Amino acid sequence: MRVPKGTWKSTINRFALVKSDWIRQAKAKMAKAFSDNTKQAYHDGASIVYLGRRWRLNHASKVKNGLVFNAERGFYLQQNRLDQAEELLIKFYRNETRRLVNEDIDRYAEIWGLKVSSVRITSAKARWGSCNARNGLNFSYRLALLPTEMVEYIVVHELAHTRHHNHGRGFWELVGLMLPDYQTRRLWLKQNARTLPYI
Repeated sequence: MRVPKGTWKSTINRFALVKSDWIRQAKAKMAKAFSDNTKQAYHDGASIVYLGRRWRLNHASKVKNGLVFNAERGFYLQQNRLDQAEELLIKFYRNETRRLVNEDIDRYAEIWGLKVSSVRITSAKARWGSCNARNGLNFSYRLALLPTEMVEYIVVHELAHTRHHNHGRGFWELVGLMLPDYQTRRLWLKQNARTLPYI
């Protein structure tokens, strides 16, 4: 629970008690969403989701850095590093997410005069991104699983928070100005996020 600094503990406890039914329902919903997701497999011929598409995973005797992506043939994993497959894939996702979000941040921040203090790639599983009080942006490495249009929406969403640190009318108006079809993209995320592999 996030609260303003100096909030009394009794106030926090009272709020949690009043909202206890909602908290239980939200936790159950989140647990179900994650249980519906398929655990990523790494056998030869398995599929890996990247930028909204499924790509074949190929085993090979020698692969640079253990895992590489080829736009024509998919992913190649070094066979004797199978025990490191998840770690290698997460590293790939992290690097790609950083590249993708920085491209969108550079473009939109310049056009709209928005200031970003830092960009972090996190291991968050339950949220795509966040913006802190100092306008530091955080993005889950799992953004690399999404189509680029969805990555763009999430970046725009968090950038809008650098001007409006809430989800009020001004925030959504700014999102709409920056990305007129944001509602379509937002709906896609709601409908498809739980179908992505859990990694």
